[in-house]
This record gives sequence, structure tokens and C-alpha cells, in this order.
Amino acid sequence: MLLVEDEPDQAAILEAVLRHEGLDVVVASSGEQALEIHQRTPADVLVTDLNLPGMTGVDLMRRLSPGELDGPEPKTPPPAVVMVTGAASITSAVDALKLGAADYLQKPLDPARLVLLVRQLLFDGPAREFVEGEDDDPLHGQLVFEGMIGGSARMREVFTRIERVAATMAPVLIVGESGTGKELVARAIHNRSRRRAGPFVPVHTGAIPRELIGSELFGHEKGSFTGAFAAAEGKFEAAAGGTVFLDEVGTMDAAVQVSLLRVLETYRFTRVGGRKEIEADVRVVAATNKDLLDLVDDCVFREDLYYRLNVFTVTLPPLRERREDILPIAERFLLKFAKRYGTPARRLTDAAVERLTEHDWPGNVRELRNVIEQTALFASSEMVSANDVQLGQGRIERRSGRRAYDSVASQRTAAPVVPPEPTEPLSVPLVHPADMAVPSDPAPSHAVVAQPPPPSVGPASLPRRPQEGSIPDAESPRDAGEAGEHPLVLRLPVGTRLADAERKLILLTLEAVRGNKQRAARVLGISRRGLYSKLQAYGEHVGGHEAQGPSESAEPHDPVDDVPVVTDEPSLEELGSARGDA
Repeated sequence: MLLVEDEPDQAAILEAVLRHEGLDVVVASSGEQALEIHQRTPADVLVTDLNLPGMTGVDLMRRLSPGELDGPEPKTPPPAVVMVTGAASITSAVDALKLGAADYLQKPLDPARLVLLVRQLLFDGPAREFVEGEDDDPLHGQLVFEGMIGGSARMREVFTRIERVAATMAPVLIVGESGTGKELVARAIHNRSRRRAGPFVPVHTGAIPRELIGSELFGHEKGSFTGAFAAAEGKFEAAAGGTVFLDEVGTMDAAVQVSLLRVLETYRFTRVGGRKEIEADVRVVAATNKDLLDLVDDCVFREDLYYRLNVFTVTLPPLRERREDILPIAERFLLKFAKRYGTPARRLTDAAVERLTEHDWPGNVRELRNVIEQTALFASSEMVSANDVQLGQGRIERRSGRRAYDSVASQRTAAPVVPPEPTEPLSVPLVHPADMAVPSDPAPSHAVVAQPPPPSVGPASLPRRPQEGSIPDAESPRDAGEAGEHPLVLRLPVGTRLADAERKLILLTLEAVRGNKQRAARVLGISRRGLYSKLQAYGEHVGGHEAQGPSESAEPHDPVDDVPVVTDEPSLEELGSARGDA
């Protein structure tokens, strides 16, 4: 992915977060530099700031669109674009959506949300996955339908249902496990409808903080909540004349479910904090990897909204239930990635095919795509043998990495906590870090998350048995765990002293910026002098020239350092002496 950010502090931290997730990140500080990098090495995803020196983010997006690049028509498709914007320029970001941007994020960025969005763009993949030789491939041309490959009876039924519903305005609910290609189905419905000339606006509801979903969908008026410095359009307004794709609708907050139900009933909505009704000239396509009826039984999802969304259902079968499609999909991916990386792999041996078809593929097509991409890189000859098939490599590395980090995290958070003595087992629900974020005062780069006590061992802690007909959600716990186990996310147990929490946050921030105290002070929102005082109080080594203030030649002068820090709170030494007197 290509990250375009002109603020070096923000770029350094985002690059560290994204590289830890295994992404190949290239950083550019201007639109002109990004354009030059992309011409040499095309990017799959572009994350760019809207306001850049010289060429703006929108200008860069236009230059990267087909027909705008100098020279012959590029063989690779344009990258998926994520626009980063401040509160005062959300309207411009919505304009970028209309030009084809996949999504936009508002500053200050939440690293966990950015990682999740980039992953979805890379692995869920828009319909440009098979742009190269889409229908000209004599081997697979008859099996390809709007970027999807399927010759099985189950997939032919899916294609038939898409063709029947595409020409209507009926809401569609797409149901399937993670990695089955729900967004591809949504795009196929849009591309074959009368709204194909309008925008297709995907909304990943699971990647949006719960308290901001209403604003993201319907927009907001100036002053409607803390941080709403200007009025802004939502995704429904951005998709006027086109299609809104609501991914993972089972994660929506109850208040937003009520608003969405009203939109589906009247096709009119009101911005957050506004009174004027706006017409919703959109078609709604929703997707879920959960059984919504189970959520209805648990009083998590509204039953009336379920029936409004479920006017027409497209159910995607998992890959293990259409094994005859594994070989054509694998061959298509093998040719695609061998051509991209310039490797000799071209055909699968019978033993390799047998190994692929015997696997259960819990990650479905997304997992198959990843395995074949690794195989295309690993194979050394035209014929790919069974030993060349890279099954299980990523899972082994990820699990071992998780165990290694758990051991480090346990050392970092080994603060003594004296738990109470309850008379019966205590059950504390887990809280995702995104649910604890406060919009008015978000953390600049790190999140401090309270660690709940371990659950008691008993019947209540046993895994819930899935009901018949429900859709297993194999990836949700993994995604939630990874968001909290990132080495740049600070996890603290309940009972940690505030002074200890501050010390851990400061030291972790210094580690993230590689010891650059000027950069760490800016990220933390304090002066360098204040940072040096805190480090000295913690017993950390600070050079004499640093304690007196950095020289002009070492680092540029920061006017904030000249402002004295005045506080009415007693220091730790004063509290200690007062306690001794008492």
C-alpha cells in the first residue's frame, strides 16, 4: 500500500502500525512523489491525505485513474483509495467518494480502524480482482460472472438470483461466511442494475466506532456533537443515484437500526442534529456473516429491520460446499500472481490439486487467494507440486507471533492488582477498544485499554454451541483480539495507578518514535520540557543538555516549550511528605 502523509510524525507511527500487520508500505510526503512511486511500483491501496502541499489528494486520485497516466494504458487497475481528511473538509472527502474513492477517514486517525479498512480492501477485494483478461481467458471465461468464478450448481443459482433482482429497487441481504465474496455480489447487483452509472458506496459498519455510525450514514449538522465543526454529508447522500452497501449490519447500534428502518420505510432521512428531511435516492444492499435471526432472538437486532433488509436474499455457499470450484479459482489466481510477480508457476500437478481439494478452507476464497499467492512466489518451476502449495504457513507464523507477544505483554502489564473476594464468580463483558474511544478527545496514536479479570471457569464460560442453520463467525474473535494485541496498543489491568499508566504510555510512545523526544512530545500533546521532567521523575536517563532544553542545532525550536506548565495539583513528593506527617 502507498501512504501519502506530509506530517512526518503521523507518517512514522502509521507506517509502524501497518508494517506490523504484514503490509508492504511505501510512504510519500507529497502527491507528486506518490505519483512517481506508483508509476514504478503500482500500489493496491492508496491512503492519502486530502490537503497536501502542491497536488491535493483529489488531484492525485484523478491522475491515477485510467487514461490519466502518461504513456500507454496501464495493465494494472488503479488502487483502491482511502481519503484522510480533517473535520473542516469532509464535504471534499464526500466529493472524492463520488469520484471513486473506496472510503474516507477523519482525523485524528484510529490505527485499528485504518488497519481493518485496508485489510478489507486488500482481501475482500472489489470487483477489479479479475480485471486482467476477465472474459478473454478460454480456460475460465465461461465460468466468470462479474469477477466471480463458479461452475458449480450452487454458484450458478447465486448468479441467477443476482440477475433476477438486479433490475429492481428491492433491498437485498447477502448472507455468507467471511471470505466468500459478499462485496463482489453487491457490486454485481449494482453493475447489472439501472443505477450502474451512479456511485457504489461501501460502508463497513464494523470498522466505524459505534457512536459515529449515525453521522457516517446520514451526515451531521454543525455543532450537533463535540468535534462537529462543520456540516457534512453522509454515505447516503454521497450514494445519491447509486447503491449503498452496508457490510456486517449485525454490528450496528440499536439507535442506528431505528434510523435505518425509517429510511427503508420512507426513503427519507435526517442528518444528526438536523431537522430537514432529505430524500434517500439510493438502493440498499446489506451483508452479514452472522445469523441475524439469532441476533433477533438475543434482542441485539431488530426483527422489523431484519424483514425490511431481507426482502430478497442471496446466500453464498462456503468453499467447502462447492469443491468443484476450487481448481478453476486456484488456476486463475496462480496465473494472475505468477504474472504479477514474474515467477514461472503456471500449472498445478494432480497431487497439488488433491491437496487443495482436501482442505476445508475455513477462510473460503480469501484464504485460497492467499495460499495461491504464496505458492506462486514459492514455486520454482512451471509445474507446482504438492510440496509447493503453501498451506498453513500464515497460521503457524501468526500463532507463534501471538504467543511471543503475549509473553511480552504479560511482562509489561505485571502491575500488582489485589482482586476482591466475591462470594460468587464475577462475569465482566469484554469491551472492544473502539467502543471505549471518546470522539471529543481521542488518543493520537495509542489506546489505553483496561484489562478485565479472567472469566471464571464454569458452564457460563464454555463456548456457545452454534444453532442449526447459523453461520459460523470464525474471524470476528480473531480480529477483535488482534486489535487489542498490537504492540503499539497499551493494555493495562484494572487497578493500575494513574502515575504508572502515564509512565507506561510515555515510554511506549518513545519506543514507537524510536526515541525522538521532540516527536514523542508532539504526539503526546505536551512540551519537550514537560516530557524531560516526567522522564527524570521516572528515573529515566536524560542528558544535561536535554534537561536544560535542546539546542537550536539539535532540534528546531518549539514555541510550546516556552510556556510554563502551571498546576494546582500537589506533586508526588508533596503527597508523600503530607502522608508521612499524617
